[in-house]
Amino acid sequence: MPTTYQERFGNNDDLIHAYANDNSPRASEIQYLYDSIKRLKARRVLNVPFEGSLMKSVATDEQVTFADFVVPATLHRWNILKTDFGLTGIRRNYFDAVISIAGIHHLTDQEQYEFIVATRKALRVGGRLLMVEVTTDSPTSRFLDGFVGQHTPTGHVGNYLKNDFVRIVKQAGYQRIRRKTVIHEWVFQDKDHLYAWMTKFFGVSVPKQNLIAQVEGILGITQRKECLTVNWPLDFVGAQAERTPRKISSPHRLGKIGQSRLRANSSAHRKGPASYR
Repeated sequence: MPTTYQERFGNNDDLIHAYANDNSPRASEIQYLYDSIKRLKARRVLNVPFEGSLMKSVATDEQVTFADFVVPATLHRWNILKTDFGLTGIRRNYFDAVISIAGIHHLTDQEQYEFIVATRKALRVGGRLLMVEVTTDSPTSRFLDGFVGQHTPTGHVGNYLKNDFVRIVKQAGYQRIRRKTVIHEWVFQDKDHLYAWMTKFFGVSVPKQNLIAQVEGILGITQRKECLTVNWPLDFVGAQAERTPRKISSPHRLGKIGQSRLRANSSAHRKGPASYR
């Protein structure tokens, strides 16, 4: 079982605050998604879970709605909507895009499916799901579970994206699904900046030399002329909302009829345009 969202964030308000504070080292993550928003000319954007400072750094023209499963009272100025994995209380058939950044690896398989179905319902027909998430057996997952998990009071066990995630997204009512690995570069002034920021962002307590060694050994550090960068691989998933999700109790329990329908749908989709816009 993964470390639950409540265990990780509900029991430590400081971690939620880290998403409201300076997240400039992670600018490449939001820029990659925001470039898609601009191409789509999306105006109404739902960001869930909350990534306040990242969204505010780029989304100056869009109407952004913030939502999260844990909302500390101390972040009232952000007007974050308290919701659940089914996005209860979130307006339906309304948004042009849903942005989700590494927010669902603390959900079980069924909760992830419930969340993806809910994003489909929140989108207007033709709207887009734009997300980046950690994948199974990646440098990112090894750093989070192997290092962060050992040095944070909450621990860290993630339920990361599996090979069949595109099938889950399709089952939830999406089409024109695209998935690819993107190696984002986190940018820091120097190792002191890296240490100060990461200890707050991940909620770890560890000597500086230990943290730097683990970051360099697992993720990789590149020293440049005016800064240093850390590799942060995530999988991008983009999909278009086209239809109403079918009612299936579990995303991993399809009967023969359901499997044959998915194969038929997949074949049909491959005949359509391959590009993602």
